[in-house]
Amino acid sequence: MASERAFTRGLRRFFGAARGVTIGIGDDAAVVRNAAANAVLCCDPVVEGVHFRRGDPPDLVGRKAVNRNLSDLAAMGALADWLLVSLVLPKDYPARSRQRLLRGIRSAARAGRCTVVGGDVATHRGPLVVTVTAVGHLPGRALVRSGARAGDTLHVTGPLGGSLHGHHLRFRPALREGAWLARQRAVTAAMDVSDGLLLDLATLLLASGGLGAELDAAAIPIRAAARRHARNAADALRHALGDGEDHVLLWTQRPRPRLAPGGPLAATARTPIGRVTARPGLWLVHADGRRERVAPAGFEHRLR
Repeated sequence: MASERAFTRGLRRFFGAARGVTIGIGDDAAVVRNAAANAVLCCDPVVEGVHFRRGDPPDLVGRKAVNRNLSDLAAMGALADWLLVSLVLPKDYPARSRQRLLRGIRSAARAGRCTVVGGDVATHRGPLVVTVTAVGHLPGRALVRSGARAGDTLHVTGPLGGSLHGHHLRFRPALREGAWLARQRAVTAAMDVSDGLLLDLATLLLASGGLGAELDAAAIPIRAAARRHARNAADALRHALGDGEDHVLLWTQRPRPRLAPGGPLAATARTPIGRVTARPGLWLVHADGRRERVAPAGFEHRLR
């Protein structure tokens, strides 16, 4: 059984050194050089029983813990530099599972071109909790939620729904797409779709002054898993609108100027899924022209 201090010493070797790290793992805090004038910070935990199941592969849990944060950076148009990782391990958590968890964290960090430079570890009699703090930088401007305006079109970088059938552990943060969108003058607002398209869209519209939106039901991209596990087409659409943990980017853009050609966007992402309206509320417009008022459903933690 390894002591906390021996475990920490091993982490310095495990995660390695990186250019820009003045003081890394092993001191009370890390010292790093900023890549730009403005640092971008975010922090997100994953909790056993909430964000993953006890039997899920530990390496995928580690990847998810990192990638949730990188998705938030992507929504700001930022690129990742440094990670702080806090592990709260169950007292009976096996060493083999711990190593797999760490490998998943390291793999996601390398894929996101960032480095773990510190954190902490503790044990308790409760569930596994992994908290990651990500530090990034802005290559250009910051994308925010509050810039949408009536007449903007709505877009997403990928399909939606059915995330619990594997996607919620295996998603790829849209870092390249976010940084590219931030360079486009037409883009007015953006956010990460983590709690469901309708709920996150409502959040963006509220931040932009209480606007509304019309969604084109036929244009909503639905993940194959959502279609496979749905009772019918209407049920698949419902999953796409509200399941959450899609971790694609939702953004708004003016009709003019157009986005630049090329870039990392999938061709389907350039097709609008709806439009922003001056009138508050969310409406689903069906292929036959029928308009349906929809509630901003999705996942929310309940606080007392």
